[in-house]
This record gives sequence, structure tokens and C-alpha cells, in this order.
Amino acid sequence: MKVSIIIPVYHVEKYIVRCLDSVTQQSFKGEIECILVDDCGTDKSIEIAEQYIHDHSGQDVQFRLIHQTHNQGQAAARNAGIKASTGDYIFFLDSDDAITPNCIAILADLMGKYPQADFAQGNLLDSDGNISHYGFKSPIKEYISNTDELEETILSKVVTSACNRLMKRSMFHHDDMFFPIGMIHEDMYWVYFLSKHVKSAAFTPVGTYVYYINDNSTMTSIKKTVRIKRYTSRLRAADAYIYDLRNNTYTNHWRHQYLALNLLSCLTELIPLHSAKHWTHFGASIIRIGFTNIRELNCAWLLFGIILLPPFGFISGGEKIRWRIQKYIISKL
Repeated sequence: MKVSIIIPVYHVEKYIVRCLDSVTQQSFKGEIECILVDDCGTDKSIEIAEQYIHDHSGQDVQFRLIHQTHNQGQAAARNAGIKASTGDYIFFLDSDDAITPNCIAILADLMGKYPQADFAQGNLLDSDGNISHYGFKSPIKEYISNTDELEETILSKVVTSACNRLMKRSMFHHDDMFFPIGMIHEDMYWVYFLSKHVKSAAFTPVGTYVYYINDNSTMTSIKKTVRIKRYTSRLRAADAYIYDLRNNTYTNHWRHQYLALNLLSCLTELIPLHSAKHWTHFGASIIRIGFTNIRELNCAWLLFGIILLPPFGFISGGEKIRWRIQKYIISKL
């Protein structure tokens, strides 16, 4: 078995050695190909990575370094890694995170136990080694092949990330399994389409991936420009979900919920902007979605649309309020 670990590299000079150490320390007895994709940052990340590769040449891990021509973002870097990979399985690792020493071995064993599975996924740890609050704490079946149960698990029970999944390379024969260029939250977009194509999957509650909070990342930044890109990226994703739902021959409950949660999360970005322009843009998008794309505009969808718009939207973005909307309204969509 050969595993291709794909790592986009951009402005992570503080973390890249920790990440690469976690790859070289794997207990997995198979073949590991580690593909680093240079996304053309301005710090010393690539210099450090090149020195690391030089120092570890001849060891078990086969390192490859791909240089992009210019900065294109994580999605493009991952796509380049996928196209260059030669493994039977693909695993995505962010360069400011790390994997546990037995990560690949545990997931590979699961794939061996359930050869029909399209991917195997482990749990998420925080920097203290505890199950992260992004991880799953409620029991999940070790192997799931039922379509509805699998979509529920992927879209609502486990973290919506491309990382920490050992995936059959054949999954990437589908065009929409590649990542959308120029979008923040591309993982959430990608997971939606993953849920369409996967036929079965295996899960373990064991932590295999260490997620570190990076205050300088696009996921945590509070800059106005980043907030705007985050909410507009979610609207772009919503259009893709809607197009898919309209072309389905059946109504999918979990994908409708995923669409709604995607729109609700826009409020956390819109509220701090204090911008009538962006609220108007968002409001127009909600109306368009509601009246031209949702097949059955029932009472739950009408209520949800009202909650998103001012003045209700100004308070619906609060964490406690959003949780209640998710529990009582979105569950009925």
C-alpha cells in the first residue's frame, strides 16, 4: 500500500518542522510519498522545508516538492498535489498541524478491514492531546454503508475538513472532488460533494490528527477583507449546493440542512462588518435562493429566510441563538 500525503505550504515557517516531523515519525510499514506544494509565500517556509528534506533524504518517506508559479491558495495547492500523487491512497495534512505517530497505520488498518470503504477517518485532537471540540464525541459506527446514515455522519457529525481522511485515490476521478479555486472554506464545499460520491466509509474514535489554532490563519482572522471573502465564499458554495439539489431526483434532508447552516454562518461575518452594502447583497441572495431555487418553500424555509434578514439577522448570528435556530428550525427543513 502506498499513501500520498499532500501538504500545501504557505507562511508556516514556525510550524513546518513540527508538521514534517510528524510525517517522518509514522509507524506505518507501507510506502509514504509526502508531496509538499509551495504556494509562493514570502517567508522562509520553503527554505526550511528544503533543508528538512535534504537532512532526511534516504529515509522511509519519499519527499517531493512542487513549486507553483504564483500564490493561488490552498485549494490550487491541494489540486496540484492530487494530480502529482502516485499513491493508492491520499491524505491531506495542513502545514500548521500534525498527525499522531500511528495515524496512517490506524487508518490503513481500517481500510484493510473494510476494503469497500472509500475512506477511513480518525478523530481530531487539540494541542493538549485531548479530543478537540471539533472532534466527534458521540458514538459513530465503525463502518457505514447506508446512504442516509453516511450523509448524516459526513455532513453533521464529523468535522467538515478534507484533512484526516485516508481516501482511495479513485475518488478523485469525479471532477467536483477537486477543490474550488479562490474560495475560503473550500473544505466545507468539498465535503458536500464528498457526501454525494462516497458509497461507504470507516471511522475510529481514536485521535489521529492534531489541530492547532493558528491566530494568523484565514479561518481565525478578523480583518474586514477576510470576513467579506469568508461570507461571499459561503454564498458561492450555496449556489453550488442549490444547483446540485435542483438537479437531484429526490429531496435530501441532510444536504438541505447543510445549505441552511452554510447561510446561517454568514451572519457571524456580516454582523461585525456594519455594512448596509453587504447586508443588502446578502439579503438579495437569500431572497433569490428562497424564491427561485428551493423546491418546496415551506413554513420552515420562510421562517429561516426571515431570521437571516435584518433586523432579525443582527441577533441571529449570536452563538447561542444560532444553536437554537439550528436545533429548532433547520432540523425541520
